[in-house]
Amino acid sequence: MADTPIADLAKILDDNNKLVHKWGTQLLAIADYSTPMPERFFDTTTGKPLTLPAGFKILGYITTDGQQSSRSIESSDTNMVQDLEPVRTDMTGRTRTLHVNFGESNAWVKGLAHGKPVSAWPADKDADWEYTDGEVTDMPYYRLLTIAQDGVGDDATYRIQAGYRVKVTDQGDQTLNRSDVEVEDTTFGFYKDPESGKTFTEAQSKAKKAAGRSAAPAKTN
Repeated sequence: MADTPIADLAKILDDNNKLVHKWGTQLLAIADYSTPMPERFFDTTTGKPLTLPAGFKILGYITTDGQQSSRSIESSDTNMVQDLEPVRTDMTGRTRTLHVNFGESNAWVKGLAHGKPVSAWPADKDADWEYTDGEVTDMPYYRLLTIAQDGVGDDATYRIQAGYRVKVTDQGDQTLNRSDVEVEDTTFGFYKDPESGKTFTEAQSKAKKAAGRSAAPAKTN
């Protein structure tokens, strides 16, 4: 079969502007590591995220930098004297982190910043708080869920990210002054949960029209 030139490139482009997303509505929730994780994340009828399981606390505002995920893969090359290029490459490590700046100085954000288990946080996010740092050997493990939404109503798309065993692995500087908002600069590391064998889940769902509702009629010229 002879090679055939493309007659019109524009006609075979496989692009969809509905899959270009910006996530303006989002939340991040934390629970103690002993809290059960959901088996599924979306309602199959509506396509909407399911209610957060009991024990998860939503930490409030995130600054406009949003959630910044970092992923890295480490590898090792095997070389032979006869070749200048590696004859094989093997993956030796894979890591994932999530960085956020929390914009609220509430009792739950500060509890996380001081390495306290969720069970030690006040019941009310807006409550007065006091945390004292003493001898610390490590930060506790948590469960983590994020939910983000792009669009509204029948045009909404939802994104879920789940960390089955996470902990705070880095914290940025704390600034108190007249002009800048106080933030808690926080980085989470993700680790495999030995019970479920899971480290991270990412899932996306589109809103589904309710039964009996039809799409709007097409416009005619």
